[in-house]
Amino acid sequence: MKKISPMFYVAIVCFIIINGCINVETSQLQSRSFQFIYEVTIESTEGEKIELWIPIPQSNEVQTISNLKLNTGDFKYSIENEKFHGNKYLYINDEGGTFNITKVSMVFDVTRKEHQNVNYENVNSRNYLASYTMVPIGGVFNEIISKNSLSKSNIRKIYDYVLEGMHYGKPKSIDDKYFKEPWLSATKKYGMKQVRRENIVDLYKKAEKENGNYTFGNGNAIYACDIGVGNCTDYHSYFMSLDRTMGIPTRFHMGFSIPSGENGKIDGYHCWADYYIENEGWHPVDISEGDKLPSRKDYFFGTVCQNRVEMVVGRDFILKGYELETINLFIYPIMEINDEKSSAFNKSFHYKSL
Repeated sequence: MKKISPMFYVAIVCFIIINGCINVETSQLQSRSFQFIYEVTIESTEGEKIELWIPIPQSNEVQTISNLKLNTGDFKYSIENEKFHGNKYLYINDEGGTFNITKVSMVFDVTRKEHQNVNYENVNSRNYLASYTMVPIGGVFNEIISKNSLSKSNIRKIYDYVLEGMHYGKPKSIDDKYFKEPWLSATKKYGMKQVRRENIVDLYKKAEKENGNYTFGNGNAIYACDIGVGNCTDYHSYFMSLDRTMGIPTRFHMGFSIPSGENGKIDGYHCWADYYIENEGWHPVDISEGDKLPSRKDYFFGTVCQNRVEMVVGRDFILKGYELETINLFIYPIMEINDEKSSAFNKSFHYKSL
């Protein structure tokens, strides 16, 4: 009998391991269950009309929402559908307002899946090709695409371009932790405009004074490419503008990251994106997390973890009763008193593992 070379066995084992990894990785995708608590404490409106809008999460192929409980006190409310993207939201509209400090809360359970590309039901990819108010297409993005040889056939290169060109930071003053190392450097210049970190603080203060949006945290894609410093909204808006300019359907997701502990407070929102490939579905990306965690930048191109909950999809929301034309981002409560925007409330978010 012919003797089989030991290298043959090595080759067979390697084949099994390499090909098995594809199935193992897919089969080992994790899920997590937790309770989420969304609370809003409203100051007295002295009996004047109050309107309040809060996003309500929904179940889909990667998350299951159950046991939703709303506590709106004596306020009159309805649950509304945001038509273009299919989101839901709580709408309080009460002419009598309140004379007391009043708490509004939403509590629900979540089972969230770690996932890769997904074919979502009832999602029309053609709805995710146009511009948003702060996510334009064409113009400077055509120039960037041409200059850097970006193309729809290599979306990883687009991901890497945004990751390498952006720097995570949201400094509101020179005393802010994000003004300093390891976030921002005293010697580096950032973005296409090659600004220093002092300029980033100045732009933030100017935007605050003038109620403008040319600063971090607004998902302004022009600001992102000009300045190159921001948070998750800015990274993914930049990615969307580049993708959509090239005809790649791309969506914006907004929710909350859930810490790994058993319970606790959540400081703020998180967002990510996904892009559509025909016959493959929607591929998720989380570029800001890939930038903050360089060892996981490959993971966050094509996979997102189970430690999150999605509240809404999309931008430029039109909400029932809202006085302004559209809402750029919808994650935190929005309140009006007598049809004027108000900040007379406090918000808090907590989680508990199940």
